[in-house]
Amino acid sequence: MITAAPVRVAMRAGVIGLLAFACAAVQAQDASEVEFDRPGIGFSPSVLAPGQIAWEQGLPDLSHDDSDGVRTTRYAAASLLRVGLAEDLELQLGSDSRVWERTRSVNGRDRVHGGGDSSFALKWVLPGSNDDTQWALLARQGVLTGASDIRAERAQQDLGVSVATGDLAFYVNGTRDENGTGWTVSPSYTFLSTETVGAYVEAGLGTGAQRSRALGTGITWRVAPAVQVDLSVLRGFADDEDDWTGGFGVSFLLP
Repeated sequence: MITAAPVRVAMRAGVIGLLAFACAAVQAQDASEVEFDRPGIGFSPSVLAPGQIAWEQGLPDLSHDDSDGVRTTRYAAASLLRVGLAEDLELQLGSDSRVWERTRSVNGRDRVHGGGDSSFALKWVLPGSNDDTQWALLARQGVLTGASDIRAERAQQDLGVSVATGDLAFYVNGTRDENGTGWTVSPSYTFLSTETVGAYVEAGLGTGAQRSRALGTGITWRVAPAVQVDLSVLRGFADDEDDWTGGFGVSFLLP
């Protein structure tokens, strides 16, 4: 049985240790060619080279919802550790290492904070990928490591595919969680792409337990070849999804 406390301690220690290496990461070989998964609804259809390690950190990621007289704001220090296993295979370990949630209604206010749930995943670059078109499969299994007031009732499972060609990308994902099953599809378009700055727009449509209708945008800035900062925002229009999500984050490759 996996307990919450050791995982949270390990994730917090990892954040501190890996951030200490961020400045040195600028010397990593081929660092500018690495694609990070932050930000956006989908993920990049590429993997790290064997032995490469990357850290992606929300500082924080946030969501806000105001419906049925209840206003909820959630901040999460979403952490993702990526490890290249093979030429076309990557391991990912994720966690909402710290979560702050505030709820306000006619009945008063409520605040909770603590460690969030975790996950592990494998990303596989699929056969047929080339310099013009890349596609990859990502399978993720959630682990209920969160504090009692934060963790889900059931671990989430995801299976998604991301395809990119030129400035266009398309993402589709099937999810199974405490609310049931559902699908999410998301097209995106990168309208600005230089060696240091990128910007995109995206849309999201979800069905079933993942019912959503959303539009968003984001920007990335390579402050060094192996260090990227990002800023993103997503507006949700469905009644049972967050009104706003997004956040600020940093991603870097270790030397």
